[in-house]
Amino acid sequence: MRIYPVNYQTNRYQPAFQSVARTVRDEQGRLKYRNTTNFFRNDLDWQKFTDFITEKYKMTDKVNVVCYACSDGSEPLSLLMLMKEKFPDGGKKFLPITAKDIDNTVIEFAKGDFINMDFHDETAINKFTGGKFRKYFVPPVPGFDIDPVLVKKQPELCKNINYFVADITKDILTVPRDNTIVFCKNFWPYLADNQQRWKLVSNIKSRLRKNCLVVIGDYDRVSDTPLMFVKAGFRRVANLANVYAAPLVRHLIR
Repeated sequence: MRIYPVNYQTNRYQPAFQSVARTVRDEQGRLKYRNTTNFFRNDLDWQKFTDFITEKYKMTDKVNVVCYACSDGSEPLSLLMLMKEKFPDGGKKFLPITAKDIDNTVIEFAKGDFINMDFHDETAINKFTGGKFRKYFVPPVPGFDIDPVLVKKQPELCKNINYFVADITKDILTVPRDNTIVFCKNFWPYLADNQQRWKLVSNIKSRLRKNCLVVIGDYDRVSDTPLMFVKAGFRRVANLANVYAAPLVRHLIR
């Protein structure tokens, strides 16, 4: 496996910015996948989403949050900070978050005490936490610029996310069936073809039963993934782009 810099000229989908950008190719130089991420990525309305899950799971004692394709941890960390700010108990019933990625390199980095950021990330974190960047991270010296720098996480962030190496196409069959939120964002176009994508959608449907959500990303529209979820019976959550409620499973009464 070879690691190359990202060629932004050939990438049709380009986020407004990215604090982590890494391309992985096979020995023949063919693209396998990209690790491109940043804090509070704008393909999810984070405030509305946390409001929604607060109401949806208000009578639920434990909610399982599983974040696939987590890259360096920016996405689960974004959710964790929001829950820390929103809930008086820090979102205890949603924790710990389980974060998984197929790439061992980024998982080993995510497990560590540092993360890459630029000034866009700092701005987003302050926006969504009410200016509490220092509560969660140690500011770099002399400060942020357009180039990413290593920033130290505060200890409370490290203990609330469990990271694992996993391939969602196999690992999805292990997630809890009920009261589960599955983040599976911005990797669907990297799957081999529509047959493999449909198989994964079908496995997600068969695994999730009661009171479950699936969150995908804007990039996944390239592969018509949203339509696949709808065809499989998932329901788009009103006023929340990229969020789907799993089909209700009715058990036969014997």
